[in-house]
Amino acid sequence: MKRIAILCVGNDCPGLNAAIRAVVVKSAEVGIEVLGVKDGFEGLMKDELDVLTKANVSGILHRGGTILGTSLFIPENEDQIKTVQRKVEQYSITSLLILGGRLGARAALGLAKNNVASVLVPATIDNDLAFSDFSIGFFTAVENVKNALDVLHSTAESHHRVMIVETMGRPGGWIATVGGLTGGADYIVSSVEAFDPTDLLKKIRTRYEGHKRFSIIVVESGVKLPDDFYRNLDLSPETPAAQAIGTFIERSFREFGVEWRYTNLGYLQRGGSPVSMDRLIATLMATRAVEMIRAAKVYHAVGMRGLTVTEAPYSETMLNVRSVEEHLRLLVKLFY
Repeated sequence: MKRIAILCVGNDCPGLNAAIRAVVVKSAEVGIEVLGVKDGFEGLMKDELDVLTKANVSGILHRGGTILGTSLFIPENEDQIKTVQRKVEQYSITSLLILGGRLGARAALGLAKNNVASVLVPATIDNDLAFSDFSIGFFTAVENVKNALDVLHSTAESHHRVMIVETMGRPGGWIATVGGLTGGADYIVSSVEAFDPTDLLKKIRTRYEGHKRFSIIVVESGVKLPDDFYRNLDLSPETPAAQAIGTFIERSFREFGVEWRYTNLGYLQRGGSPVSMDRLIATLMATRAVEMIRAAKVYHAVGMRGLTVTEAPYSETMLNVRSVEEHLRLLVKLFY
């Protein structure tokens, strides 16, 4: 009997449970046994794995996070890789099924070089993997950003404030761009485009002079700003970009008495029940991954092109960053 060991690698995201459920249900149909590995590769190294049945995954579709747990550890040195090889042999594992983003891709590539079979299913809210249009968790993260901006609009307008909202997603820019667009942001600062302070001031000034005395500015976490931007504000280069931009806006608009407030959405973007699209793509890709392992088509990543599931052989290009497309970057500027 073929046996799959499924594990989550890297940060969690909404939709992982939908993928786990799909793997177990599909595997049961085709006669494959599934081992659920707790806490990613850490759990595999510690023999923390159990057989998963349909009963184990009943009622988990709507739940955020992952019932298996996850960790940021991946096997990279010789001893760690040999341990994984022993565990795969010990448990007669036909293939690992890795749910993860860039860290999962690194692990899959490293193990492939040592003949440890796996199939990678993209799961990251960042949506920045080169081989797939969409990754599990992205749609829910964007929905969470959109909902937060909807809430902040009313208080920003009431107090005539500039709201600086920090999102995750660096360096691909997907969460900031799509979340900002769908949430009605008035300006977006992301790592995919150079920051133009003059342009930002122009947009805010136009709003205030047009009697729209508030603005919602989305800033991607970790975005790099020019060194002279910090020097001109007498701020440390270690100051988070969102806070530096808020200080810059306040000092530039003293005549309007502009106040700014800062909200870091942080892990709110990762949590909550997965939206329909994340459940759908998780189910589509996870069931395809099972079919691939059944057909001995390992050392491949599954992905999405539109709503069509694709397969890509492992290569170093898997680690390339897929930045938000230019047509979307141009579209958001239409609404500034």
